[in-house]
Amino acid sequence: AAAPVIENPALPPWDESRVTNADEEVVIAHNWDELRRFMWNYVGIVRTTKRLERAQHRIKLLKEEIDEYYRNFRITHDLLELRNLVEVASLIVNSALSRHESRGLHYSRDFPDTLPKALPSVLTPQRQ
Repeated sequence: AAAPVIENPALPPWDESRVTNADEEVVIAHNWDELRRFMWNYVGIVRTTKRLERAQHRIKLLKEEIDEYYRNFRITHDLLELRNLVEVASLIVNSALSRHESRGLHYSRDFPDTLPKALPSVLTPQRQ
């Protein structure tokens, strides 16, 4: 399952010669807060497909902004942590969108029933 990830890294190598010190640390703090809020509001225990799709869209925008920040400013612990949190958020949302049932504590208003047998929910780059 790891081969596609190793063969196709999502992040380009970081080139320190092209970056400057960030004077806008507030951007990272704001994005961190935004991620926390929309994950709580849209991807909480009770979910809908529409809210998950909204979260997916916000994650896409955050990834673009973080990638730009990553390429142009010195890397900080907070930037790396934010990048990792956004990646985990993406995996959670994609997994939730692929499951068309309610199971355990994760309830979907669009799919309130539990299937008789749990289906695999392992995501690979091809299944995202």
